[in-house]
Amino acid sequence: MKPIKTIRDPIHGTIAVNELELELIDTPQFQRLRRIKQNGLCFLVYPAMNSTRFEHSLGVMHLAGLLADHLELEDDDKQAIRVAGLLHDIGHCAFSHTSDDVLTKMGHSHEENSTRIISRTEISDILGKYGLDDREISELIKGRGKFGKIISSEIDIDKMDYLIRDSYYAGVAYGVIDLERIIYGMKLVDNELVIKRGSLEAVESLLISRNLMYQTVYRHHTKRIVEAMFKRALDKFLDDEGIGYEEFIQMDDIDLVYRLRNAEGYPRDMMKRIDQRELFKIAFQEGISLIEEGLREDMLKNSRKIEEGIADDFRIDRGYILIDIPEIKMSEFKILIESDDGLKLINEISSLARALEKAEEEKLVLCVYAPPEYMKSLKGFDVEKYMEFTQTRLGRFL
Repeated sequence: MKPIKTIRDPIHGTIAVNELELELIDTPQFQRLRRIKQNGLCFLVYPAMNSTRFEHSLGVMHLAGLLADHLELEDDDKQAIRVAGLLHDIGHCAFSHTSDDVLTKMGHSHEENSTRIISRTEISDILGKYGLDDREISELIKGRGKFGKIISSEIDIDKMDYLIRDSYYAGVAYGVIDLERIIYGMKLVDNELVIKRGSLEAVESLLISRNLMYQTVYRHHTKRIVEAMFKRALDKFLDDEGIGYEEFIQMDDIDLVYRLRNAEGYPRDMMKRIDQRELFKIAFQEGISLIEEGLREDMLKNSRKIEEGIADDFRIDRGYILIDIPEIKMSEFKILIESDDGLKLINEISSLARALEKAEEEKLVLCVYAPPEYMKSLKGFDVEKYMEFTQTRLGRFL
């Protein structure tokens, strides 16, 4: 299908779209992504990080086409992959990953929401009009099928776009990634994306970029504080208003901020603090080693009781002591590299990858936040009265 329109993008230059893709872009469901920030509340730390899921999705579609061309895929397969790249984030709720925990509590995920939107809206009709199956597109988005790893895997085009794009808008110099070298070094082996040995250094550069972006941008201490405040305000607001899944997934960033600003009590106060940058401070922080996700879930279940115990003892209103447990993200170190001895994980043949993996483990920090007006009274409080840091087979944990 021939391109009928071009879109200028600061990352990839000219992005060409065909008739099918333009029809999908013009749907209300896709246009909604203009009002969903790519990085949630990062703009409160990095002022230019106001990019949205809209342009990121265009970028992923563009990279999907480049990789499909390199792999010499059939035209129908290439089109399906481009569409999957375009629609891969269409299920994101307000403020992107900041609201993922809310969806989880409701028994859903943004990936499931994407499938729902693709199959139950005019998007399904548009796909059918051009001979595409909405179920096939949803499977590709989930990383399944013959070509699904192109969209969702340890080293997919989604990661390539957002690392470069986020670095650009953050104004940091960590997004220098040799995209062409990585893409042209890719091949499919048993439905898995594999990197040829000659592109190892380019992939190592991507891992360095990812590590620096997580430490300086995605896990910036102020960003984590703002997100902890916002998430707690959101939880309370949804409970107070009795808002369920169906209503919540319709909201964009503008809707949600408006509702929080006009709420009563705690949600309104937290939103006001965020608006006026009267942010919580770090009352305590402790490095924790990498732990199993199951143990992290146990920690999360107990954190609310610990927060309430600290608040009660220091006569602070409940909700104004927040415990922030970092999310574990280590899948990138499972990248497959083609070597003389067959396929190997990158950390088996790259000393740099092993060093980055170790650094990732050592930089996870658990934090306790409190409003600035309570910091003096909390100074020096005995954290071990509330948290037991012990040695386990995996490291120190709460």
